[in-house]
Amino acid sequence: MRNWPKSFLTSIIFLILAFASMAQAAEIRVLPTPDGGLQPRLSVDSQGQVHLLYFKKRLNTPAAREGNLYYRQYDPVSGQFGLPVRVSSQAFAMQTFSIARASMAVGGDGRIHVLWYLPRQSEFLYSRSNTERSRFESQRSLVSENVEGIDAGGEVAALGEQVAIVWGAGDLSREDERTMFTRLSHDSGASFGPELMVSDPALGACACCSMAAEYMDEQDLLIAYRSAIDGIGRHMQLLTVHDVDSEVSASSYGEVQPGQRWEASYCPLSTNDISIAPDGQRWLAFETESRIMQMRLQASGEDSDADLSDGPSPAADPFTETRQKNPAIAVNEHRERLLVWGETISHARGGRLNLRLFDTGGEDAGYLLPREITIPDYSFPAAAQLPGGGFLVLY
Repeated sequence: MRNWPKSFLTSIIFLILAFASMAQAAEIRVLPTPDGGLQPRLSVDSQGQVHLLYFKKRLNTPAAREGNLYYRQYDPVSGQFGLPVRVSSQAFAMQTFSIARASMAVGGDGRIHVLWYLPRQSEFLYSRSNTERSRFESQRSLVSENVEGIDAGGEVAALGEQVAIVWGAGDLSREDERTMFTRLSHDSGASFGPELMVSDPALGACACCSMAAEYMDEQDLLIAYRSAIDGIGRHMQLLTVHDVDSEVSASSYGEVQPGQRWEASYCPLSTNDISIAPDGQRWLAFETESRIMQMRLQASGEDSDADLSDGPSPAADPFTETRQKNPAIAVNEHRERLLVWGETISHARGGRLNLRLFDTGGEDAGYLLPREITIPDYSFPAAAQLPGGGFLVLY
């Protein structure tokens, strides 16, 4: 046997391991939103099926922003989307601000639940699909009492037959007193209960920041929203509403860690995203001081000594010293984690797409986009995990 130098053998082993790691890296499919659509939202149900909601402008009004919301299902085998199904009963003007984006959730019976916002009317509209997802019911308005100062989109979450809508309201001139509200359904969205205030008024609520909401289990609903303490404490608050499967009994807050704190006298116009991994883990992506952060969420009753996130951690440095905005997050069956976001963004400009893939150990996997991708104006990216361990990114 030839006596190879030890340094040479070490180099060969390193290259073999590197190539093996590259071969095992998750496939990332990066695609424009179909139909020339804008503002994509992706959801993955408990069966691993991928669902898309997006806005499409009407063809006969190319100069205007009027259009409708559409739903499509993605087939990961063919890489194709199913036929579009219109969600909104009436055309409306697309909102140029990402904070006013529509929200989607998938119920246990397969229904798609959608909530969207009309700023001029200060109105939240809701529709749900049939169980076959072939059509949507006529849209209906769901908020009538707590409509003062509505200045951003709401959020919808679903688990089994439970559906929740969440929004913020209150005097725009007194952000430090604004609060979060919810309405709950226990019959898959056929009916909703009363409007309930669930947050602490002493923390306020940022007027023009959107939120994320997700059921942690059948009893607890998590709401990730930005506060407005004394008008400047715009921290990322983790609010858990308890006993949502019956009558809400109480709400509680998680500790605000350094990566969640943001002192600002202005409204950041930020968005958040929650993803559920195939193993049930929940991850939150949000913005703090113009940088995208990620954080694993602890479920109710989970062992506090378990292998949890050490708190918020940054996604990556920006391409240049610009603001990172509008994050989306997805986690696959191997616990690989993908974050996507936009950079160099204004309220009307989509900016440049950026992303990071993290391996099972939480380390940056070193994935780079093969080319520069520009997000269309008025839009933002979305991400979802695919069966088998890949990811889908739309922009």
